[in-house]
Amino acid sequence: MINEILKEVGSAKNKDEKEFNKSLKAYLSGAKLECSIKDYWEKRENNKTAVQQKYPDLIKQLTFFFMLLSDINQFKDASYKEKKDKAGIKQRINVCSALYNKSLQTFLDTFGLLEDGAAPSVFLLWRSIYENFAVSKYLMNSTDEEAGLFNEYMAVQRRKLLGGKITKEEKTAYIKKLGRDFDANDYCWAKSIKGKKSFPKIIKVIKENKLFKFYLLSAYFGNSNSFTVNKVFEYNETRAKTITPGFTPDDVTKSLNALITVLNEFAVLMIDNFIDDKKQKEQLKRVISYYSKEIDKKWKKF
Repeated sequence: MINEILKEVGSAKNKDEKEFNKSLKAYLSGAKLECSIKDYWEKRENNKTAVQQKYPDLIKQLTFFFMLLSDINQFKDASYKEKKDKAGIKQRINVCSALYNKSLQTFLDTFGLLEDGAAPSVFLLWRSIYENFAVSKYLMNSTDEEAGLFNEYMAVQRRKLLGGKITKEEKTAYIKKLGRDFDANDYCWAKSIKGKKSFPKIIKVIKENKLFKFYLLSAYFGNSNSFTVNKVFEYNETRAKTITPGFTPDDVTKSLNALITVLNEFAVLMIDNFIDDKKQKEQLKRVISYYSKEIDKKWKKF
């Protein structure tokens, strides 16, 4: 495509920047561009069609599952409203609810990627959901004070992003609350972890082994390494005619399995910890678990 653009706009040496940009803009807004990208979009649509043919109700099923997961908030909020003593749980329910709803939004963001068969990209978003789940599970087994520190650490992160300065008084307060490495360690709020705090240590504390293998896979997809180079960008006949980089319909099953599993675990976690009515708790868990198994069962045949 770049050769066609250069021919269309002429040699860059013979044009000043303004004239060159004008020619380039004219090319990008014309019919030539449509023709150039047509093949790419056809390949992408072929992948999308392959997924839809094998599982035509994908988005409908996932949308309904999303609605079920969202409805848990209503029961959780109603249970919290009736609770007489809110002091010991206020911080945890606020933090975990925010992480849960953030995960639901991320789940929605995966729908288009799943339709396209873009499994590696789904795994990148899945990693965020898993981290939200793991931190929530850790905090639910911790104290409200620690959840409060999680919230307070936002001020440190905001300063990092905006490049603001910190006063001596603020530094002293942060060291007292978060430790001397507060400015270098994003997990310094995890006071109950001994030694250097990290996400793998949170996983160790909550004893989560079921999904950690998917977390490693998502890390491979997100980082620069030989595994992802060979996994995603293979162009041989055994890879379901993967012509367009990043679109691998044959891996969609694994990414969907990881999504459904972690969201089911997250939903059950919220129900167990924040809904007091035993009968309601068991009924909700039964509905969520049954539906997640049904989706997973269909996709194993994919």
